[in-house]
Amino acid sequence: MKKLLYITCSVFALFGTVEPASADPISAAIAATAATAVSAGGISQLTFMGLSGFFGSAIGAFVAQTAVRAALGYALNALASKPNAISRRYSANVNQVGTSLPHQIIYGETRVGGAVFYQTLTSTATKNDRLHRCIAFAGHEIDSYQAIYLNDEEVTLDVDGNVTAPSQYVDLVRIKQHLGTADQEADPSLVAEVSEWNSNMRARGIAYLYVRFEDASEFPNGVPNVSALIRGKKIEDTRTSTTAWSDNPAMIIRDYLLSDYGLEESSANINDDLFEAAADVCDETVASASRYTCNGAFLLDASPEEIIRQLLSSMGGIFWNYGGQWAVQAAEYQTPTLTLTEDDLRGELQIATRHSRRDNFNTVVGQYKGPATDYQPDNYQEVTSGRFLLEDNSIRTASELNLIFTDTEVMAQRIARTYLQE
Repeated sequence: MKKLLYITCSVFALFGTVEPASADPISAAIAATAATAVSAGGISQLTFMGLSGFFGSAIGAFVAQTAVRAALGYALNALASKPNAISRRYSANVNQVGTSLPHQIIYGETRVGGAVFYQTLTSTATKNDRLHRCIAFAGHEIDSYQAIYLNDEEVTLDVDGNVTAPSQYVDLVRIKQHLGTADQEADPSLVAEVSEWNSNMRARGIAYLYVRFEDASEFPNGVPNVSALIRGKKIEDTRTSTTAWSDNPAMIIRDYLLSDYGLEESSANINDDLFEAAADVCDETVASASRYTCNGAFLLDASPEEIIRQLLSSMGGIFWNYGGQWAVQAAEYQTPTLTLTEDDLRGELQIATRHSRRDNFNTVVGQYKGPATDYQPDNYQEVTSGRFLLEDNSIRTASELNLIFTDTEVMAQRIARTYLQE
């Protein structure tokens, strides 16, 4: 059975007893402070960041603390079941309407719905109740719209944006695409057809679709919902000094740290050597695919702690601040380079003989989402340790691990297996 370890530590040094084969995620997060000097088998395998008490009152304005303090503050309830606030996004099944909705951020590739931030009706001599809608999908520039859907049916468009298939939407729907570039211009068709929309209404930095429904009466069940499969934000890859679309988890986390909607950190406070090393691990080929990818979306009403935690989950990541710099490590076994003995202890050895049942498990269950699940959360096949199960007298005890930025079941099981640390 996997057991929670209790470790005594300080800001400057880590001392205690670690059993790499069964070290839990929080113990590994604490150990991350010494990871650049000490690599033990279990430490580098998988952990989820503990950042409680870590962020200041405003995003981008905070005092960086070490991973030790962060992990200690988080360890008490890290394995407890909690609501997954970040999983809330603009559902592909619904277009929300509002003028003050939170921005959606898209990394990698995923299918999402959007927020209707403008709509109006106009009439012509031949058309009644022509509905114009502007639907925002991301609060940043995106790479591309890979596919657009009306009520879950993918549509094809001609060069003018008119729907040419499915047949029920032909001559009824026109869709204009805007990527949210910094120099984005107002949609010329919208300016021409709606008197209150002018050339100064550019929605720069907002990736949106302008959708025109020819006659609202032609849709007796209501106008169809609009969703899109989107390749999200372009990010800088310091390994190649290029900025392009990527689903590499390490480079995505780096981008969030630097972004004005994230922590708005200085690049001088990023340990690029460690981020690049983690990015290389993510790009390693396993079963003809990248070892780890990050594909998903979140709303900015989620806390930075939860956002970073879930981004890290896509690579089983360790995240810490050491010497004023942010560092990260992807889940991968590393050969130990230093052996700790009793001579390294700072104080008396303490042994916890009993553990809460909540802290013991032999099975990992959870959800992922991707093309196979139509981008809706669905269960991946549970991962069980036969050895742990045998030690527990064949009594199954499960821990839930939801991986909402992981888009294949194989990858989700790989991360879950590392979490369980068979």
